[in-house]
Amino acid sequence: MTVVKKKYLFFLIILLVSYSAHSQIMYRSRYKSAILLEGFGIGPIMSVNYEMAPIRNQKSYFAGRIGLGYLPANFGNGAGYSIPAGATYNVLLNNLKKGIYKRVMNKCKTKPPKFDLEYFAEMGGGHSWVIYPTSTNRHYFNAYGALKVHMLFDIPPKTKVISLKVSINPRINRSGITFYESSPLGGENFFGGFALGFSL
Repeated sequence: MTVVKKKYLFFLIILLVSYSAHSQIMYRSRYKSAILLEGFGIGPIMSVNYEMAPIRNQKSYFAGRIGLGYLPANFGNGAGYSIPAGATYNVLLNNLKKGIYKRVMNKCKTKPPKFDLEYFAEMGGGHSWVIYPTSTNRHYFNAYGALKVHMLFDIPPKTKVISLKVSINPRINRSGITFYESSPLGGENFFGGFALGFSL
């Protein structure tokens, strides 16, 4: 092998290693699936959802979910059920380089902590099919935006993640995007909710 070929091969190896390091997932609270308990989200009132994260990038990931919800009897409508489904894009908000630098310089620790917090912005949309056994079924479409915190527990053999989030989920209809709806008791209800998730 000539000197030129050796230099070329060495350069190629360095390039591949650099690309691999750059493309690694930087957040620690990654999971493939989770159970999500949501109130006043894509599914009206309350729902239990199965969430999947099939695509994970360096500082973001895509998630999809489907669930089953319950609506108590209300003002002439019998109790109902909902089947919410949605897809979202999640972006990491933490400055990880700053966190690593601070940990190493101030605490002289190179190993990541056993407990950590990571913050994400979530955006996307969803649909909920609401089934009333004694009334007309309904379909709701919602945009979705949320601020989410992942609480990471580094417990062998698998890292556990508990997520908390608050969301706004305006309804999409023929007249556009609506952030409020009239309440039967008077006033208006805001389309916003919360959720608690557990990685599997």
